[in-house]
Amino acid sequence: MAGRKLFVMRYVLLILLLIGSVSMVHSQSEKDRKKQKQEIQVPKHSPSSRDPGSSDNLFRGERKFSKSGNSLEAKAVQEYQQRMKQNTRKYNKIERQKDNPQYSDPMYFGHKRKPKKRPVGKRKFCKVCGIEH
Repeated sequence: MAGRKLFVMRYVLLILLLIGSVSMVHSQSEKDRKKQKQEIQVPKHSPSSRDPGSSDNLFRGERKFSKSGNSLEAKAVQEYQQRMKQNTRKYNKIERQKDNPQYSDPMYFGHKRKPKKRPVGKRKFCKVCGIEH
């Protein structure tokens, strides 16, 4: 009885493998047919988003670059240098502020002025730092 079940399972497995391979071959052939239909419908010489063709004369004369200081590259370099100067000023200002006791002294807890140390019974909850003092 066990031998017969084994034989039937092998037979079913073989049939499933054959059906799977036939379906894979069939699906691949459908993809090839779709590609052939698309190639027939769209002529190769017309530009599209996938194949824009040659762009030799598309943008000719739109922008003229000069070798003087008015070129786009020179302007971009000047803007970059200005941004770098502004950034260095900003970072220097931040470094100077870090020297203030508000940022360097841990007793400030993020406050502008040092919080008062009240007696235990009179302490209040602080909304800024979440500590009672």
